[in-house]
Amino acid sequence: DLLEMFMRHPRQVLTREIIFDRVWGYDFGGESNVLDVYIRYLRQKLESEGEIRLIHTVRSVGYVMRETA
Repeated sequence: DLLEMFMRHPRQVLTREIIFDRVWGYDFGGESNVLDVYIRYLRQKLESEGEIRLIHTVRSVGYVMRETA
């Protein structure tokens, strides 16, 4: 589960490859936008009531869960 992985590794930058491997069990490849779509869905759920952004993009690396950018 994507949210669970972020919660288990707060403030740790997770590469796209690590996320694909741990959540889906394989690599979608560098050209896939599957992860971007799931991150967007997760952000929408977490921020639905005007909450602060918790999942941040680390350009060209992956994503990190923290309270501030």
